[in-house]
Amino acid sequence: MQIVVLMAFVVALTLADLAPVVTGRWLVMPALVTYLGGAVAVGAFRTALSLRAIGRSPDALPGSLRRHNLMTLVGQGWLVAGLGGVILAGYGRWVLDDLLLGRVPLAGEVAILCPFVVALLLNWLLEYPLYRVMRARIGEQQVLAGLRPRPAWTRGEYLGYNVRHYLLFVAVPVGLIVLLSDSLRLLGAYLPEPAGEVVAMGGSIACAGGVFLCAPLLIVRVWRTAPLPAGRLREELWEVCRNAKLTCRDLLVWRSGGLIANAGVMGLIGPLRYVLLSDALLEQMDDRQIKAIFAHEVGHIRSHHLFYALLFALSSVMLCSAAGELTAGALHLAWWAEQTITLSLLMAAWLVAFGWISRRFERQSDVIAAWASGPDGPRPDGKITPEGAAIFSLALEQVAHLNGLSARQGNWRHGSIAGRVAYVMWLGGTGGTRGPIDRVVRRIKTALWGALAAGLALVAARLVWEL
Repeated sequence: MQIVVLMAFVVALTLADLAPVVTGRWLVMPALVTYLGGAVAVGAFRTALSLRAIGRSPDALPGSLRRHNLMTLVGQGWLVAGLGGVILAGYGRWVLDDLLLGRVPLAGEVAILCPFVVALLLNWLLEYPLYRVMRARIGEQQVLAGLRPRPAWTRGEYLGYNVRHYLLFVAVPVGLIVLLSDSLRLLGAYLPEPAGEVVAMGGSIACAGGVFLCAPLLIVRVWRTAPLPAGRLREELWEVCRNAKLTCRDLLVWRSGGLIANAGVMGLIGPLRYVLLSDALLEQMDDRQIKAIFAHEVGHIRSHHLFYALLFALSSVMLCSAAGELTAGALHLAWWAEQTITLSLLMAAWLVAFGWISRRFERQSDVIAAWASGPDGPRPDGKITPEGAAIFSLALEQVAHLNGLSARQGNWRHGSIAGRVAYVMWLGGTGGTRGPIDRVVRRIKTALWGALAAGLALVAARLVWEL
């Protein structure tokens, strides 16, 4: 969902300054009503379809989840593409020109995103009944497993969690970048050229880089986190970090009311890097499994996956923008067609290419975790022991169990739990090593550097052509 929110920001910032496809403002209100009505219709149909399928038979759950995920993808596409249509219908220029919000830093962008935020909140409210049913099923499974289930969130708690973890996760750092960039643009207007343009462009790039580096300091406050309590587990996890020559600012407990079993890492550099372990993970799993999940996150850090995800983001924007401009120029298309092509290419690149790359990064971290979980620690020859593979596989399956996920359920960024477990267990059973997946990831990283170089070359060529 964070990717959907980010794409909404990209659409808003890209299309906001463009002229509408029709003159006047008569199309703004019908476009808003159609956009919000479509979001509600898709959300209500998705939830009703899933609830009906689950109610017919417990065995219908896997199939209903697949249909639910497909409808979710359709709904997310509507949220992003529909926002672009609303902006091009005249809503963007109405906000910036008629309401004069374009003169106030960040205010115009926030107002343009309001329809998206409203549609997102309505979708979460419509999805709440399905969440209740799913939590009840998870609670039944936990009782059978001898665990103590937690009560489901109230509607307000469910909405608050989604707002903090999906909307504000993106909106806070991106909003700060936009605020600083808008302020510098206004400052640059009072300076002589080319000093004004240098201040606006150079300052905006510097601010974006600074905010991205410091974003973890903001996010851990937006999310409900606290330092991992002192004790044996904390010392053992720090020992894992020291052995991996890894620095981070702190180890945090991700508070979810005991309902989310997950872990994550945020931050590119050690002094601003956090590793998060959710409360349910700490409460419901033994120390060996927790250390295996922690080793998976350490694998992401040591392999610089976050940095290369940023590299993909930068190169994809440059390459898709150049492709859209060249296509529109060759076919003599209008400005709105150029922007549509660019955004379509960008969405396709993220849905297809980034998803594929992310799954390979995830597999590499899985293998690193299994390698590190062996009885004698990581072996110098890179071999995966059967014990290490089993410990990490059980930890993955426990995460799926605690979150009420089907092991066969696919995931765009991570793949299915069953597929990941099968690969790790195959390595453990055959004496496999890290070598194959490490080679694949090295090729991906080389390709990303090549894509970045190509993107920078195209940008430079464009600037030279304009001069």
